[in-house]
Amino acid sequence: MNLYQQRDFGEKINATIQYAVKQIRSLGMALLYIAGAPALIAGIASGVSSASMLTTRPTIGPGYNVSDWMAQQLSSPYYIVTVIFALLIPLLVNLTVYGHLKVYDRNQGEPVTVEAVWAEVQSALGRAVATWVMVSILVIAATFFFIIPGIYIGVVFSLALAVVVFEGASAGTFMGRCFELIRDKWWSTFGLIIVISLIAYLLGFVFNVPAAAVGMMISLKIAPDMPIYVAILTSILSTVGSVLVSALIALGIAFQYFNLIEIREGRSILTAIDNIGSSTPPPIPRSTDEGDY
Repeated sequence: MNLYQQRDFGEKINATIQYAVKQIRSLGMALLYIAGAPALIAGIASGVSSASMLTTRPTIGPGYNVSDWMAQQLSSPYYIVTVIFALLIPLLVNLTVYGHLKVYDRNQGEPVTVEAVWAEVQSALGRAVATWVMVSILVIAATFFFIIPGIYIGVVFSLALAVVVFEGASAGTFMGRCFELIRDKWWSTFGLIIVISLIAYLLGFVFNVPAAAVGMMISLKIAPDMPIYVAILTSILSTVGSVLVSALIALGIAFQYFNLIEIREGRSILTAIDNIGSSTPPPIPRSTDEGDY
């Protein structure tokens, strides 16, 4: 598959799914080794925290103080660990997906190994953390000025980690590059994120149902004696599912990045020119009009 290629809206969706299916083994192994441990820890902590909140909920009556109970639950070490790893997991998933794509593009059809992907993740990790923090602060700050500025900035900077991984950008240079790439293509990027997120949500629903069902049964006292390990296992399943679906969203954003690079810079055409005279020059992808997307 040629990554740097102009694609219309449907082709970007198809490329995302096609890559996920064809590379499911190597990409899945990379996600398991790199993001799997934090996901497992977050799942266990979340399961214990949820079970504790549901089983220790005070009965409404004299002396009932929900604020004190909530403060106690939110300050528990299990909840704190859940929050910390919930913030870390999406970063690792994005870095793993982009690292896998970078190795795939460099290997020209050779197998992608976990070691090679991990090397890319390590190389970009420091810059990615700084970028991730800056993007979060900017999006939150923009959201305070009504909702629309936050959405606009969020879509623009959805390309930030891709720029960091594929171009080696730093936390101080990614902003200008994101605005440059997304110029006149904000709506196509926004539409792609919405559609891919909807697909991911529907797929993730399968992983979230067991945890929701267990939580409901404990909350409604339908199964008050349910073992805590059931809540932990369903929480782990939900967390692992979130890793898989967020990887799909990262893939969609990556293919939009490749599309924008090809529109702005014609990278595949330049590569074809550089390979003139070689025995097997890479094919030049067709140029299509994105239309509205």
